[in-house]
Amino acid sequence: MKSNDINIDKGKLSRRDFTKKSIIAIAAVSSAGIVGYTACNTKKIKTINNVLRMGHCAPSIMQTLLDINNIQNKNMVLNSGAMAGGIAGANTECGALTAPIMFLGFRNKESAEIPDKLELISKAQTYLNEFNAYNGSSVCSRIRHQGMHACRKAMYNFHDIYVRAISAPSRLSEESKKSYSLLLKTFDENKFHCAHNVLNNIKDKIPVTKEMLDSTWLFIGGIAMLNRTCGALTAGVIALSSVSAKIEGSYSRVAKMNRLLRQRNNNALNEEINNFNRAINYSEELGAWFRNEFGTTSCRDLWTYDFSKKKDTENYISGQCMRQCRYIAEKVGNQVTLMI
Repeated sequence: MKSNDINIDKGKLSRRDFTKKSIIAIAAVSSAGIVGYTACNTKKIKTINNVLRMGHCAPSIMQTLLDINNIQNKNMVLNSGAMAGGIAGANTECGALTAPIMFLGFRNKESAEIPDKLELISKAQTYLNEFNAYNGSSVCSRIRHQGMHACRKAMYNFHDIYVRAISAPSRLSEESKKSYSLLLKTFDENKFHCAHNVLNNIKDKIPVTKEMLDSTWLFIGGIAMLNRTCGALTAGVIALSSVSAKIEGSYSRVAKMNRLLRQRNNNALNEEINNFNRAINYSEELGAWFRNEFGTTSCRDLWTYDFSKKKDTENYISGQCMRQCRYIAEKVGNQVTLMI
């Protein structure tokens, strides 16, 4: 049971090439004029302003969410930095998708109660599904292939989709509720969480905060139980970002980066050009290692199970797949510590 939207690990577009083309698209907005483009939408103005001074999608959107909610928390921006241009490469989920999912977990914290967890999962799934429908995909490379306007559309309209999703989430089917509940209960009993296991494995090397644990919770089961990009890989990317990213806040530096990109100068994504570039390059490196090690980044491709189906969840549990997931989390943790 493979998903056409996530089984794309054989794509040819590199993270550097994708990010380069995306930022060129972003920079084009400034010439049209912020006010005219946004029609006085203050949320959109905040987003564009953050993109023009930060240069990358995920941290810019995270900063926008923090601004809108009057929250001062630079760590959340740093943690999201490496998610720009895909979680671990262009063929994974867009930063305009993953940053709000991180924020949703951060704001709601982790509850011990299964019904509360199901409600949070429902909100994240609704945002992912509506984002996918609005943009034609949730994968960075596929959005980009629609044309330059598609990246702008995904970023500058994310907030309306996000608010609708968390205000009126879709109801989970009864089978999904039973299946997710069984898996969550089993995970709790075995003290397992794909992302959290990675973070717990590296906490002696990297400071792991409560906000990091909360913001990674929804990557459980391949992003909100949807069997997409492995939560262990995502946690590894966030951990690397937390120690390698620095806040970029310079319009002139971003403008310089954009000029280099328009000139097709590969130096544009060097570490000294933008403070998020180092984290993005680490993310690409970890993603390449993961694909080489396990053959895919997709949770569904690893197991061929659909966690919304109770029978598949029962087979996952009875097949002791959790033991292999622990192994993957351990391997990711070890690789992260080797990279820092």
